[in-house]
Amino acid sequence: MAFFFRSRTDKAAVPKERLILSIDGGGMRGIIPSQIIGKMARRLKEKGDRRPFYSHFDLIAGTSTGALIASALSTETDGTMLGGNTGEELSVYGKYTERKIFRNIEKEYLRGKLIPAADPETFTDVFIGNGPAIFPQKSMSAIIGPVFADKYSGRDYEKFLQKLYGKKKMEDLLVPTLLISYSSDNGTIFPITSWRNKDFYLWEATRASSAAPLYFPPFNKEINGEMTSLIDGGIAANNPSLIAYEEARKLYPESTHFHILSLSTGERIKESSKMQTGGIAGWGSRISSLFQNAQLSITDTVLPSIPGVEYTRIWSPVLEKKIKLDETGKDTIRILLDAAERIYREQEAEIEKWIDILLKAEVPETIRLERTGELPPPSQEA
Repeated sequence: MAFFFRSRTDKAAVPKERLILSIDGGGMRGIIPSQIIGKMARRLKEKGDRRPFYSHFDLIAGTSTGALIASALSTETDGTMLGGNTGEELSVYGKYTERKIFRNIEKEYLRGKLIPAADPETFTDVFIGNGPAIFPQKSMSAIIGPVFADKYSGRDYEKFLQKLYGKKKMEDLLVPTLLISYSSDNGTIFPITSWRNKDFYLWEATRASSAAPLYFPPFNKEINGEMTSLIDGGIAANNPSLIAYEEARKLYPESTHFHILSLSTGERIKESSKMQTGGIAGWGSRISSLFQNAQLSITDTVLPSIPGVEYTRIWSPVLEKKIKLDETGKDTIRILLDAAERIYREQEAEIEKWIDILLKAEVPETIRLERTGELPPPSQEA
């Protein structure tokens, strides 16, 4: 009499390497990572990869404008303003083992099918087409500046986000997703995730992540019975890579290697210069950039030093002047599109390495599929 046993998961097949996409904040400068992602998606298609772009990653993270892009990457387009379904409903298979007395037989079973999502090549048009509505330059606060009130009320922005994502919630996202916000009530980072904060509407989560002080009012939401005031995650982590790594370690405790692709918004890093005077005159124009530089420097210094982390930062000092979060003019758009092209060219070797990594990547077991799929056959005796 022969016997075999099967298990639902084959522990030997648990991926040891994980891929993370991290996208910076930066308002309209989100055009830069949008262009780069669109070009990467096109390269994958040219190489015969028919999968949706999101399905190559184990985790996608974003701060502020990066949160908008991160959410859009793995959202089904029905009921949203996102267009251009991309990727095919390819079948995804799992493996199980029939354990017999003299040998084990590895077999496959259908887990489900990949769900097409928004086309990354259309994201830049979303920024260009809706920038003036998000940042209405003719409003009174925009004209006189945010002296006694935030520059924008936030109402137009919220209407845009509600149209963009419809009634989709964090739990509807197709890949584990992390959006960075900050609680101004208790002074701590507030990570909004698709697995812990399932009931957040996408428009709420992205609004909270991008509530830039002086530009938009805080986003207030009742969480665990208490009203919480959330502001732009860029306050603490404009580059969300370090927090993304921390969350990935919790999500995938058995994994030993993490590849992180970090996309900047082309922020202009100022070279330090000797101060001529102190006080407001000396510090006033420099203090915000010093904080930002220090924050970015910490992430770029710490991550490469962590064993098991491969950190690729796509950034180049191509912007010759500071681009504000809310600049929507034609000249600014042209500068940003040109900056994206220059960054891509200068970093093409690193980007191509990542294209090769994505081509070889298997579909993560945490990707949400069109259907549950078939379970392996139950244990049997023969």
